[in-house]
Amino acid sequence: MLVIFFVIAVNLLDAVKEGRSSNRSSNKRSELDELLASGQSKAAKFTAMEWVKAQPLSPDAHWAQAKAHYQLGELSEAKQVLKGLLKFAPEEHYRVDAWLELLESEFSERRPKPVS
Repeated sequence: MLVIFFVIAVNLLDAVKEGRSSNRSSNKRSELDELLASGQSKAAKFTAMEWVKAQPLSPDAHWAQAKAHYQLGELSEAKQVLKGLLKFAPEEHYRVDAWLELLESEFSERRPKPVS
C-alpha cells in the first residue's frame, strides 16, 4: 500500500512540474510574440536567447530566437539557429525547410549583382 502511495505521489509531482514548465513556455511564447509584433526585435532576441539557455531542447525557444534574428536582418544567425533546431528536433523539418528556403531567397536578393 505504501509503495502504491509513493508511486502516485511521484507521478503527481511530475505532472505538476510538467504543468509549470508548460505554463512558463506558454507565457514566454506570448511575451516573445508580443515583442516581435511590436517591433522590439532586440528585446525579443535577448529574451529568446535566455529562453534557449534555460530550455535548450525547446523548439519554441529556438523558433523565437530565429524569428528575432530574422527581424533584425541577421539572416546567417537565423539560419544557424534553425539548423541547430533540426539536430535535436528533426520532426520540425517540415517547418524549418520553408524558413531555410525563405532565408536563401533573402540571401540571394541581398548579394551584390555582377557589374557588366
